[in-house]
Amino acid sequence: MIKVKNIGLSMLCMLMIVPLFSHINPDRRNGKATVSNETQVNYREDCTAATAQTDQDINNVRARLLTGGDVWWDLQDGKYIVPAPPVGSGLPEVSSIFAGAVWLGGQDPSGNLKVAATDYRTGGQTDFYPGPLDPGTGRTDLPFCQQWDQFFEVLGDEAEKAIRDYEQSVFDGVEYDSDSIPAGVKYWPGKGNPYFNEEFGFDLPDTGQGLGSFWDEDLDGEYDPVFGDFPIIDIRGCETDTRKEAKELVPDQMIFWIYNDAGGPHSLTQGTEIQMEVQVQAFAYSTNDEINDMTFQRYKLINRADEDIRDTYFAMWVDPDLGCHLDDYSGCDVERSLAYTYNEDGLDGNNGCNCDGGVNTYCDEIPIIGTDYFRGPEGPKNILVIGGDTILENPPIGSTEFDTIVELGMSSFMYYNNGGIGQNPQQTNDPAIAEEFYNYLTGSWRDGTPLTIGGSGFNPGSVDTTNYAFFGRPNIDTEWSMASEALAFGDRRTLQASGPFLLKPGAVNELIIGAVWVPDVLHPNPDISKLQAADDIAQNLFDNCFDIIDGPDAPDVDIIELDRELILVLTNDTILSNNAFENYSEVDILSSTDIPEEDRTYRFEGYKIYQLLNSGVSPQELDDVEKARLVAQVDVRNGVGEIFNWTSLSSPIPNISEPIWSFNLEVEGEDAGIKHTFKITEDQFADGDNRLINHRQYYYMAVAYGFNNYADFDPDNPTLTQQRPYLEGRGNIMTYTGIPRPIVYQGLNAGYGDGAAITR
Repeated sequence: MIKVKNIGLSMLCMLMIVPLFSHINPDRRNGKATVSNETQVNYREDCTAATAQTDQDINNVRARLLTGGDVWWDLQDGKYIVPAPPVGSGLPEVSSIFAGAVWLGGQDPSGNLKVAATDYRTGGQTDFYPGPLDPGTGRTDLPFCQQWDQFFEVLGDEAEKAIRDYEQSVFDGVEYDSDSIPAGVKYWPGKGNPYFNEEFGFDLPDTGQGLGSFWDEDLDGEYDPVFGDFPIIDIRGCETDTRKEAKELVPDQMIFWIYNDAGGPHSLTQGTEIQMEVQVQAFAYSTNDEINDMTFQRYKLINRADEDIRDTYFAMWVDPDLGCHLDDYSGCDVERSLAYTYNEDGLDGNNGCNCDGGVNTYCDEIPIIGTDYFRGPEGPKNILVIGGDTILENPPIGSTEFDTIVELGMSSFMYYNNGGIGQNPQQTNDPAIAEEFYNYLTGSWRDGTPLTIGGSGFNPGSVDTTNYAFFGRPNIDTEWSMASEALAFGDRRTLQASGPFLLKPGAVNELIIGAVWVPDVLHPNPDISKLQAADDIAQNLFDNCFDIIDGPDAPDVDIIELDRELILVLTNDTILSNNAFENYSEVDILSSTDIPEEDRTYRFEGYKIYQLLNSGVSPQELDDVEKARLVAQVDVRNGVGEIFNWTSLSSPIPNISEPIWSFNLEVEGEDAGIKHTFKITEDQFADGDNRLINHRQYYYMAVAYGFNNYADFDPDNPTLTQQRPYLEGRGNIMTYTGIPRPIVYQGLNAGYGDGAAITR
């Protein structure tokens, strides 16, 4: 579990600040975004703008990543595509976010402002450059930046294969062959990796703050997958002492890169460099629940400067264009540290379902996108007691002594306008210089005017100030929201920020965010409870160190090939499967901790076997009868037959916040006991004669599922009753091919239960 120091909830709430930023079109700053294409350089030249791009695409989201501090766009268009259509399908891509980035700001001991940010790289403007900084000097150079202008990716399947192969080699008493290690694991940028140079042509730096995180099997401090090391996510408070626990820190996709703000001039903010190195882990999971629509990013921020930076703020800037960028509203849920964006009216687009510039829209199936600020930076504090009240304050500049470390959460939520759209006060538009960026970081307007409650939040002279813009629910007319204020059409960006705090030399901090998306929410004035429920799942996942519920591993399937007949045989690996001997059990981390662990533990319940239309059908498509059809189902004989899961829908009735619950039949269990061999003689996709045909390929997939029903679901008490008694496993799901064939040896009278050709 993640552990955080707390010094009183009320004091922490006063200290929490985190900026979030919303969308700005690339033409917002005098023309399209451009990037320098210069390639003729020498050793002493400044670094040039980052060029590398890749996609985070393991689940229902396809999110573009860049090595220049910005994410979720391709330097021209928003590329946070959800739902993600299959590549090459020709289906339209609709983006829920235009761009995002981390912004930083503070003051040196002399009061000079230091700011680092990026937005649209208009005219090549940026403050960030690829690669790490020298731990001693806090500097870098052009060749080093160019080497690191790339991503390092590992898939969960690669890590799991490496884990299985290594453990099998240990069991067999042989050395793990380096040539069989999957590329993502073999060339992971873990400190000291002996294989890194052969793939990338340069050596990893020897830095005490580490690089790509990993499980260190032999505890030698060096990454070497031959000796059982493998990549994991690195989150403070989630350190593990056992290999079994480390396996739970392997996401389905993880992408790592490094950038800094000291490689060249701060041409965007015109501010002084901070000398900050930022190591990023972007990761996600492929599931059959709300997590399949989420992505996560962990920023490790290392201060390479040799002096204090006071009144420091870290923030997440997001430009959330929900399809069309001209008709979006934003708000925040302060308690959840959640910023969100929804549509202004019932159709996504500024002209019906059409949007200026030909931008694809969600039309009348409008989602809501949110950004959860899971963790902000840590700041040193001194504890003072004045008049019986305990107060936290920053230690003096230059002091190395302090009383405690406090983690800061979202201490402000701010927004501003695209200055090229609408008639807004100049003080509420895009920042242009360091002071204006810093003011937005502090939760103030561009000129330092405080944010105030009511209207647009800009009311100079008002004393009704706040740190959080539009904290009301949009479906409640009496609460402060963009919807209740009926703000005009516009293009807005948001900031979630943390601060102020004292940043010490060498300090290492984390900023962890998750993008949460829910589909098809009734607009206008949407009820955000569906988003809040999804965000609670994301928060629970973070609180449990992203130990996602895996469910029972699918069995291995061996196929005996006979004359117009296939025999499928199910087994579970006794070493590697989490369902060895069908003894799978796993605590439901999404359920309330008020329920004893024993009561909320899933246990193995049964198997399903599907015939697939072709070899390209994925596990996520098993419910599509055009692509997959159930051929067999067996389950434990325990009185459990039909199993239903429950999901919530927003009420279509305005101003009604209570959700509507619906159930889905997940399995019709026979409750006849488990068996492991299955005779297949029919083709579920055949027209006419459905008998299997010799020498034709048939495709099958098996899944295992677990069951827990600590309390029958009650819509009036959803927190303490089981919404998801059925849990389908995620691991070891593979496609198997069987080819019926006549028995060549006539003396072999083989049939069901006899031996013959076996494939896997």
